[in-house]
Amino acid sequence: MPAAAVADGVTSLVQSPAMMAPAEQEDSTTTPKQKSINAGKGVSSRGRRERPCDACRKRKGKCVITDGQKSCAACAVHGQECTYIEDPQPRKRRLDNDAKDADGTKRRSTIAGLDGPITDFSMRTGSETNLMYATNDAPMHPKQEASQRPSQHHSTHIGPTTELEPMLLDLSSVNGNALPGDLYQKSDNRTAFLIDQNGFEGFKAANLTALGALERLVGSYGPLLMQLYLNFIHRNFPIIEEEFLLEYNNGRISNLDPALLASIYLLTMPWLEREMSRAASQLPDVYHLEDMAFRLFSDSLYKPTLSTIQAGILLLQRPNTDSKTLNSQLVGAAYEIGLHLDCSSWKSSAAEKKLRKRLAWALYLQDKWCSLIHGRPSVIYRSNWAVKVLTNDDFDSLQAVNEDAVRGQALFKEMVSLTEILSTILDTFYTLRAMQEVDDAVQGGTRLILERAKPVQIKLKEWFAGLPANLKIDDTMTGKPSSTGYLHLAYFATEITLHRCIIRSLESSNGDPYLAHICRSAAKTRLISAMDFVNRLRSEHLNAFWYFPSKVNFALIGTFGCLLLATAPCQEEVEFYRTRLAEYRWTLSVSSKTVSFLSFAVESLDSSSGLLHNLPRRPSTAQMTAQLAAMRPLQSMSPTKDGFMSEAGRLHLGSLPASDAGNPSASVSGLASPSTSTSSGSTTYEAYVEMFPTYRSR
Repeated sequence: MPAAAVADGVTSLVQSPAMMAPAEQEDSTTTPKQKSINAGKGVSSRGRRERPCDACRKRKGKCVITDGQKSCAACAVHGQECTYIEDPQPRKRRLDNDAKDADGTKRRSTIAGLDGPITDFSMRTGSETNLMYATNDAPMHPKQEASQRPSQHHSTHIGPTTELEPMLLDLSSVNGNALPGDLYQKSDNRTAFLIDQNGFEGFKAANLTALGALERLVGSYGPLLMQLYLNFIHRNFPIIEEEFLLEYNNGRISNLDPALLASIYLLTMPWLEREMSRAASQLPDVYHLEDMAFRLFSDSLYKPTLSTIQAGILLLQRPNTDSKTLNSQLVGAAYEIGLHLDCSSWKSSAAEKKLRKRLAWALYLQDKWCSLIHGRPSVIYRSNWAVKVLTNDDFDSLQAVNEDAVRGQALFKEMVSLTEILSTILDTFYTLRAMQEVDDAVQGGTRLILERAKPVQIKLKEWFAGLPANLKIDDTMTGKPSSTGYLHLAYFATEITLHRCIIRSLESSNGDPYLAHICRSAAKTRLISAMDFVNRLRSEHLNAFWYFPSKVNFALIGTFGCLLLATAPCQEEVEFYRTRLAEYRWTLSVSSKTVSFLSFAVESLDSSSGLLHNLPRRPSTAQMTAQLAAMRPLQSMSPTKDGFMSEAGRLHLGSLPASDAGNPSASVSGLASPSTSTSSGSTTYEAYVEMFPTYRSR
């Protein structure tokens, strides 16, 4: 995307008061006199009778238009057309009891700098008790200002086995002061939180200082970095709430969390460097920005909020971030604020519950893919995960009118579904207990794996077949950046993870060539499909946002090819995989000029290939066929010790599928031809499992 196009797309952000210093933003427009002053600065003073645009009316939010702009701030944030077509809905008459409080004063909840009522994330005070059920995981205590965003509230989830008994806390006084210095909140009949009421003023002062330092560091590039985040990341990874984006666009930066804002700036720096590579002006110091972002995030872990989780997840999307330790810290912070719980029945706003669900599943993705790429046990267990499945209603309503945003929502949901299958694979085949069971089965280990793999493979097949048309890799050639590449890459990484344990187990299942043929044929088909997928990637895919495990997922394709090469039974198969791996390395090398993190996959492939230099030469397919022919008469006359013929003796070449009957070498190598990239036959290991009785470990 040219720099000029980016600049045109961010006019409203550049001309907004987003670059005001935090100290100046505290005096935002609240009085008519101040509004007239702001009007001279470029912000229109809108009367009460001026109608909002169609999108803002649906959202019931404030419609702000900067002078000289055709779109309001909200439509600019979401990249949608600002229209005035629909007729306004008739107003509903309020009952007197709803319009006034007990003292007769008009009820009005406002945020500093916003001269209209809050509809999303509104703070609600209970009429019967003094417990204040705020929008996030905690209510706002009396010392807090209304300008603090709900995702910045800190609370501690009270677990069912701690020294604090929820039933006793329920008996506390009606004002909710269950413990000194804390406020007790009951989100539903089972879930309870303690809210720390100490140190808010110092917390706010530290935030303002950090925000000032952050804005000085990024300078005038702040709005452009935010627009790049919206264009490349937010639509495909919607973990930031709408309110945050609108507050930034309206210049209320003092209300934002500095760790989250720094994470957004840092994550979008590669796109800024790409767009401004020829610019004469100096870009922000990325190393200084990175240091600030991680320091702010580390400080926020002391009292985590939803903003802490958002910032941590965004920081983990950087390809050079070591996510092993950081992921564990992030999951621990999420447990602290109850992100693993079902919030559907909580006394919270609908907007907050939507945010919690999206953020919870984003954390689930983070944990499972960290487990895969680092080879570590997962921190999140399904038995302690109560978050409901995502639906279309869990996304911001304004995004539903944008085609790119709709595709991004589908992308996020499909990634969650795929990750649940990956979690099943990791729990079924890669736990210490599961691997030990395969080892104990000795020669029956492969069959044990195949029986367990069959339902997983069916789920993968159904998942791929059920992908929406707008997520197909070849249906997104629109010239605009498309992140569907990381979804398909994750699918192939999941397939490869399933097949790796099967290929490894074949080493202990020697003596059954047909079994090896079936398994290796299926694995070869997956490898070739993955390599062909990488070959089909275009600039709109490479220049888009790639989910954090993509760097390793590209490398896993090469690693799997090296595994198949190292375990190849014949020399022709060895040479075939060497040729394909060389082609794959060339593709990665060319693409790495556009996407720098692909250099990691090239280096990983070189390391794996270096371990194969001393691989002994394998016999040819003709030699192996002769050996099998010589062994067959002996096997047909020699029963096994349990009185039955071995499977290798019964499954001779004549019992192979028709597609392989005329090619004896295929039964050994699983290749139709070393020079072709097609599958050697239609028989898969799922069909093989059905041909035999259920294996029972002894």
